[in-house]
Amino acid sequence: MIGDAFTLVLLDPMINFLVILNNIFFGSFGLALIAFTVIIRLITFPLTRRQLHQSRAMQTVQPRMAEINKKYSDPKRRQEEMMKLYREAGVNPLGCLGPMLLQFPILIALFYAIRQTLPESPEALEALSAHLYQWTYIQHAVPINEFFLGIDLKLAPNEASSYLSPAWLFVVLVGATTWLQTKTTVTTVTDERARAQQQMMAYMMPIMFAFFALSFPTGVSLYWTINSLIQIGFNIVTYGLPALKIEPLLKSPAPAMAPALAARSAQPQSVAQPAPEPRTPNGPGRSKRQNRRRRPE
Repeated sequence: MIGDAFTLVLLDPMINFLVILNNIFFGSFGLALIAFTVIIRLITFPLTRRQLHQSRAMQTVQPRMAEINKKYSDPKRRQEEMMKLYREAGVNPLGCLGPMLLQFPILIALFYAIRQTLPESPEALEALSAHLYQWTYIQHAVPINEFFLGIDLKLAPNEASSYLSPAWLFVVLVGATTWLQTKTTVTTVTDERARAQQQMMAYMMPIMFAFFALSFPTGVSLYWTINSLIQIGFNIVTYGLPALKIEPLLKSPAPAMAPALAARSAQPQSVAQPAPEPRTPNGPGRSKRQNRRRRPE
């Protein structure tokens, strides 16, 4: 049931779309994959924009988060105060994960789509026909040339006959672009332990995706490399690049805080006023006994 839904909703549309793009780009499956990546990023741009705005909003509440971490030692109370702060500021920490979570089903579907679209045998080509729509434009577009710039896009690096195969270049590109993507992403945590874990993940993720690229078709690695480069561009435009003294190109402010939080932040601190000098019926600051001692001349 799940497999049929996956084929119907993701795999078959992706295969046919790739075939159409290959036909549009003069039979170059590499250009078709690049165009596919750009189109997917355009479709998911509203989610990406929301992610970037949420990240900037998280930056605005970091000082308050640091105060909560210092003020409350009880984890439960600290979590309650954090959730209250998120509600007041209109911030959803999970909003930063949307585009990342969406990439995983696309990667899985693309893995199988490339395997199906670039068949290795007549039997595999016959199996491909079961996934193609009955349109003459699509039916006449196969078989597809799997080479792009001399690289076999259906070949995984661990299947290459030599370590000097160009397919290994994409293992390096996947790791390098993933690392650059993490370096251009803003930090949204203030706790020292969480920050250390985030820095560790900044090095573990490139290694993890490079390891995946060893067994993925090179076409999937091409998709991931272009996807990461586009995300790096979004990050630089939104956050700038302090290491190279590049200022953000988007000067729009982060999302406004909720009225309650804004009022609390703008409220001036009360200043203690000196106590007024006591006044008595016999004169300011003078007791009855002092007035009684003073005789009129």
